Amino acid sequence: MSDAEKLDQRIQLVASKEFGQKVDSWRRTQSDLPSRSEAIRRLVYQGLVHDEEYPMRLITAIVRPHKYAAVRDALSDLGVTGITTSQVTGFGRQRGQTEVYRGAEYEVKEVPKIKIEVAVPSGLLEQALEVISKAAESGKIGDGKIFVTSLSGAVRIRTGERDEKALI
Repeated sequence: MSDAEKLDQRIQLVASKEFGQKVDSWRRTQSDLPSRSEAIRRLVYQGLVHDEEYPMRLITAIVRPHKYAAVRDALSDLGVTGITTSQVTGFGRQRGQTEVYRGAEYEVKEVPKIKIEVAVPSGLLEQALEVISKAAESGKIGDGKIFVTSLSGAVRIRTGERDEKALI
């Protein structure tokens, strides 16, 4: 297929007004001010390249301590083979909690939580997020947060395996 034929292919895109505004806002930041269709082409290409360059994701979940076993089991059932955990303390919107000890009330500013870190292939990300959310949810303030970051590489020290092979 020649370059002229490639540029001749039309793809219909139905998008919200908000999407169009975001694309327009992005394209105004570009030095050559591309057309809207060229801006969309560039953004799609960047997304595809990003997935090629960063084929793995690091999920960091902060959950209630009594929910850890459920999250661990749900991830194991999904096929995740490695989990790292830490006992941490912190606070979110609730800004701590009130405890009662020997009849006296006192405030605890940092609440104990479990931090779970797990590296997964990009294709497993959505399923992993879903099982963590379901297993950790109690419906109350302080259930926790999940953060996702891109990983550019991973190495299994014992064998030297790299990237996705190091995760399984």
